[in-house]
Amino acid sequence: MRILEINKFYNAKRGADKHFLDLIALLKAGGHQVADFSMRQNDDENSSWRQYFLSPVGYSNSFTLWERIKGATRMFYSFEAAKKINAILDEFAPDIVHVHNLYHQMSPTILFEIKKRNIPVVMTVHDWKLINPNHSLRLNGRAYRRCADGKYYQCFLDKCVKNSYAKSFLAMIEMYWHGWLGTYRKNIDLYVAPSEFVKNILVKWGMPKEKIVVLAHFMPEKQGCTARKYSFSVADSYALYAGKISKEKGVDFLIEAFAKIKGLKLYLAGELEDGFQIPKNSNIVYLGFVPADQLNEYIRNSVCMVSPSELPETFGLIALEAMNQGRPFVGFGSGAYGEIINDSALGFIVDTKEEFVECLEKIATKKVSFDQQEIKAHIKKYNAKGYLKEIVALFAELLKTVDKL
Repeated sequence: MRILEINKFYNAKRGADKHFLDLIALLKAGGHQVADFSMRQNDDENSSWRQYFLSPVGYSNSFTLWERIKGATRMFYSFEAAKKINAILDEFAPDIVHVHNLYHQMSPTILFEIKKRNIPVVMTVHDWKLINPNHSLRLNGRAYRRCADGKYYQCFLDKCVKNSYAKSFLAMIEMYWHGWLGTYRKNIDLYVAPSEFVKNILVKWGMPKEKIVVLAHFMPEKQGCTARKYSFSVADSYALYAGKISKEKGVDFLIEAFAKIKGLKLYLAGELEDGFQIPKNSNIVYLGFVPADQLNEYIRNSVCMVSPSELPETFGLIALEAMNQGRPFVGFGSGAYGEIINDSALGFIVDTKEEFVECLEKIATKKVSFDQQEIKAHIKKYNAKGYLKEIVALFAELLKTVDKL
C-alpha cells in the first residue's frame, strides 16, 4: 500500500509528532511504501521528501515578522501548500492519506486538493482543535466549554488562546472559516481516536459517531538505547517528568510538591515553553531536551514517572514509556491516562493534588512497591505489530469503499 503521512512537525519533541515518526517507521518495516509531508524546521529528522516540505512559519517572537504574517494567512489558505501537496501527490500517487496535526502551520485546505483526486483521508486525533479554538479544552485551570455549539466568538471574548485577544481572534476566525468551508467535515473519511475518552468527547461535541474508531497508540519495539549506552553516575532516587515544561501542563504544581518531598528528587526532561522558569531548588533537576535513546535510560533508572497535567489528555505516551521500562506511573484522571494505567500494579491515577502528593510520599518512603516484570507484561497490549495490522485494515476498508464509487 502507498501511504502519505502528514504532520506539521517532523521531529519527536511532542507526543503527537513522535507517534507520527514512529508510525512512518512501522509502516515501512511492514513493507508499505510511505511518503511524508511536513514543514521544514532546523531540527528536522531526515526525510527523503523534504524538498516538498513547506517553508517554516510560526507565531512567537523567535520567528521573523514575515514568517508570523505568513503563518497567520496559512491558517486560512496557502498557495505554497496547495502547490506542494499537489507536487507530492503527482510524484508519489498515494493510495491513502493519513493526517495528524496540520492546522496553523500547514493549511488544512490541502485536504481539498487531496479529495479532488478521490483519495481516502484518515485523521488521527491528537488534541481538541477540531472542536474548539482552545485545543486543550481548559482555561485558567478549569474545563472550558463556552465555545460549544459553534459559539467560537466566546474564545475571543475570553482570550482563550494564550491569554491574547489577537491570537484568540485569529483562532476564532479560523474555526468559523473552516466550519463554513467544511474543511474537515467534507474531506475526512475516518477519524482515529487514540482512546474511548477522545471518542466520547468528540461525539458529545457533535462529531458523527459512525466516522470515529478507537485505536490506541503503540510502543515501538526497537528502543534507541540499543544504539548507545549512557553512564549514569548520579545516586539520586528520582521521579521523572518528560514532556512540555509549562504551567499549562501543571509543572508548577509538580515543582512545588517536590520541593517539600524528602527522599525523592524530581528530574524534568523537555523544553521550557511559554516563558516557564524553574526555581533553584536542590530537589529539582532540569535536564533540558533529552534524545529518545537517552530518555529511556533516565526512565529505567527512575523510581517512577509522573505527569502533573490536569488537561483532558487524549492518550498519554509518557505512561506507555513508563510501562515499557517497568516503572510505575502517577497522574491525574482528567483525561485518558486511566485507560492505560487501569491496574493498581501499574501506578496511581488520582483525582486531586492532595492525592497526588500522598502517592508520591508513599513511593518515596517505600510504603508501596511495584513489580517491574509485572508492569512490563502490560505493555503487550500496545504492541507495534498489533497496531500495524489494525491501522492497515482500516486503510484497506476505506479503499474498498472508494473502489465501489
